[in-house]
Amino acid sequence: MRVQDVIKTKGPDVIKVVETIKVEQAVRVMQERAIGALVVVAPGGELKGVISEREIVTALARHGKAALQLRASEVMLADCPAVTPMDSVHDAMAIMTEQRVRHLPVVLNSSVIGLISIGDTVKARLSEKIAENLVLQDIARWPSASVA
Repeated sequence: MRVQDVIKTKGPDVIKVVETIKVEQAVRVMQERAIGALVVVAPGGELKGVISEREIVTALARHGKAALQLRASEVMLADCPAVTPMDSVHDAMAIMTEQRVRHLPVVLNSSVIGLISIGDTVKARLSEKIAENLVLQDIARWPSASVA
């Protein structure tokens, strides 16, 4: 299964914010949309990073209430890993595990076209495994079935 399959199922809606947005505003957007991360872009639209609940909590621990007045660029995960639509979900999961991130921007031709979470990848892999299991169960029911 490819990342593009996850985007197709999930939908291409990506909530982007400019790097100058205040953390307080980013928190409001996340709360209103019931999401855990935002893609941070430069005024021209190029990917700058990701701001997630984790970065916000870290900023609050370091700066207290003043963290809410910081710019997204000051707390975001800069140089965050990204994937392409053609990358496998398995590879995306490996990146998330190795880099200890829960969200990956999906980039095509320098444009952010999606954002996938660890939950999205787990759901996709689970669906894939259920489908494989059903196929194997069907094969086992065939009277002349042999497994090579």
